[in-house]
Amino acid sequence: MVERIIHKIIDEKMDIDRMLVVTFTNAAASEMRERILDAIYKKIEEDPNNMHLQKQITLLNKANISTIHSFCLDVIRNYFYEIDISSNFQIGDSTDMELLKQETLEELFEEKYIQKDKKFLQLIDIYATYRGDELLKDIILKIDNQIQSNPFPEEWLNEKVEMFNLKEKLDQDFSKTIWGELILKELKEEITENRLKLESIYANLRKEPELEKYALTILNDKEQLEIIENIIETSTENTWDKTYEKIQNIQFGKWPIDRIVTIEYKEQAKDQRDKIKKSINSLLEKTMLYPSKEANLAIYEMYETLVNLKDLSIEFEKKFASKKKERNRIDFHDIEHFALKILVEKDEKGEIVPSKVAKELQEKFDEIAIDEYQDSNLVQEYILNSVSKQNNIFMVGDIKQSIYRFREARPELFIEKYKNYYPLGGCPLGTFLFGKSVPNGKFSKGTDFPKRNVPNGQPPNGQPPNGQPPNGQTTNGQTTNGKSKRNKN
Repeated sequence: MVERIIHKIIDEKMDIDRMLVVTFTNAAASEMRERILDAIYKKIEEDPNNMHLQKQITLLNKANISTIHSFCLDVIRNYFYEIDISSNFQIGDSTDMELLKQETLEELFEEKYIQKDKKFLQLIDIYATYRGDELLKDIILKIDNQIQSNPFPEEWLNEKVEMFNLKEKLDQDFSKTIWGELILKELKEEITENRLKLESIYANLRKEPELEKYALTILNDKEQLEIIENIIETSTENTWDKTYEKIQNIQFGKWPIDRIVTIEYKEQAKDQRDKIKKSINSLLEKTMLYPSKEANLAIYEMYETLVNLKDLSIEFEKKFASKKKERNRIDFHDIEHFALKILVEKDEKGEIVPSKVAKELQEKFDEIAIDEYQDSNLVQEYILNSVSKQNNIFMVGDIKQSIYRFREARPELFIEKYKNYYPLGGCPLGTFLFGKSVPNGKFSKGTDFPKRNVPNGQPPNGQPPNGQPPNGQTTNGQTTNGKSKRNKN
């Protein structure tokens, strides 16, 4: 990352304040500034009369090298009037914010009890215990925390809850639902894995003529699993019910008893078979419980409860936001969401597009460089794309170092870009710009990475295995030799 910045400054004569450099920690940002400054001084020693380099020393003090949250705070402070908050807002202490959350939740629950709110009381009936309503409170807090990792929390929550609304689809094949699809996928993977194990056992048993009867038992087991595999793979209609019906009739034959046969592998094969049977039966008991219509109904019966949870969660978030505004405070999640609110808007078609402010910032930055990209989340993705020119984002990361999933980091963003870019000219060595093409300046749900010139390497031959970056490779095509890059660039 630093080498690229130096290259931009020295070779391409770009001013450092025309770049937005996003790092993961304040310490990394400080270190990056120091390394850039050292590199500039070394070049000045070689060329003392270089006015461009001397200018960069001054510009470095106001260069946009910071964490994503520092950048977001700058956006909020400069454009606070766009979202109707005070110019002198303060960031709330995390402990104080947690206490305010608890206070808000207590007040909300008390209001609901006094009002005898029907939907709320239904939730109490489901989730409260003889000890109190703490479980329901915990659920509301967890929902609130989870949705904050999404760019548009309320819309996301509404969308996910509506997935359970199968009122008009109770007669559909359950395999067409997201739940049925996932269950059948897991079931097929498990069955395929165990079928391959049975094939291995069968091959070993066939080596000994005395074990023929045991081999035939294994063969029968294998054929039953193959039938289920075939149904899941080839059926286009009623896949769920066909699979369900076959599974209800699946029978593992009894293991032959013959004390005359003393070959040791007989018992080994039995032990392996027992483990396979246990594995399959355990999965079937947890997943294939109902035929399609009953499975759809089971999902739909959760819908009303989830709507009530959603409504209560949204009401809590609005009440909490109001209390923060009264105290002129914002919390950790607000930093990103307020910046996003300033930087994007919906057009007449309801599509998310850069706002007027974002377009101003697009003109300010010639390049956006993101370090530790594997730890970015979807909110940050929207923010940085909104201020880009759609082809000037440079990303560095190492998927093996993604350790912030608990903070809703989305390493799949890294993989998605790698898989989309690699066929279009990415290479394992050399430096190139990792740019995102967004038609007409609009955000697209898919990704389209234009082919770029690659100055220090040739396009790869073929695809990466399984769409995964080669060992030690970063998304910008530079190699780290498998070593940690955190806080070093």
